[in-house]
Amino acid sequence: MKIKVSVIVPVYNVEKFIDKCLNSLVNQTLKEIEIIVVNDGSPDNSQKIIDEYVKKYPDKIKSFIKENGGQGSARNMGMEKAVGEYISFVDSDDWLDLDTLEKMYFLAKKDKSDIVICDMVDHYSYYTIYHNCTKYNSVFEVTPSACNKIFRKELIKDFRFLSKLWYEDFDFTTKILFNTNKISNISEGLYHCNCGHESTMNNNNSKKNLDMITVINDIIDYLKKNDKYDKNIVSYLIFNHILITTINRVAVQKSTDKKDVIRQLIKYSKDNISDYRKQAFYKNISINRKIIAWLNYHNMYNLSKIILNIKGKVKG
Repeated sequence: MKIKVSVIVPVYNVEKFIDKCLNSLVNQTLKEIEIIVVNDGSPDNSQKIIDEYVKKYPDKIKSFIKENGGQGSARNMGMEKAVGEYISFVDSDDWLDLDTLEKMYFLAKKDKSDIVICDMVDHYSYYTIYHNCTKYNSVFEVTPSACNKIFRKELIKDFRFLSKLWYEDFDFTTKILFNTNKISNISEGLYHCNCGHESTMNNNNSKKNLDMITVINDIIDYLKKNDKYDKNIVSYLIFNHILITTINRVAVQKSTDKKDVIRQLIKYSKDNISDYRKQAFYKNISINRKIIAWLNYHNMYNLSKIILNIKGKVKG
């Protein structure tokens, strides 16, 4: 059987959630899939649950165990094992609608697409947030998550995730966008994120947000080495992902070092995009985001928090 989609699931300490994740995958209406589960040295009972699924679905699930190296390294191992025409990434505490992969794969084939994107739904304890990930003016406004997409394997075979860093999705996805010819979109909330528990992006480790600087620099190095550098696009990435999104993420965290982290993020922005208002992308930025960026640039991020509380969250 030719595998149409390889689904890569990195696992670490998700014994409470992985059953729902795997159940949504083994019951996909697209049957020609493989599910590659990579246990990243999880100390809980996740592997026991994985083993039960492997026993029940031996032709569909492949299980691998490695020493802990972070989500990026687990995904990289999965990519090395994948044989599907397209590759999908699903976090082990999330889940898919049962027809997700069928819809995405057949649209990819119909449009001859490198990437297919769907909308995402964040599930909190008492409410949900719908993210319109398929509405954007430029491909570089595409949500950086690797999880609400399928990628043509041939396109991404030479790319890998950074290890032991936050924002590895942003690094991986952005580099691929510079090499993409065709993207298709499904404006349906097919990918579901479990946000009602402590996760990497929801915790209060403010210093780890400085990984965004490392990631941006890695992207810039890649672009320069491959003759793809574009000052306007890079300025937009810093403007959106550091000056707005990351600073505002840190601003609402409860940590003693967040002021120093924000100071470093602002300094990086000033050192690299002091002329951001002169860049071509700026004319397409909403008034609300322009105000937030200006406040953050001038160290008035507490006022940004007030605006965000009124207008809603800034999408990273």
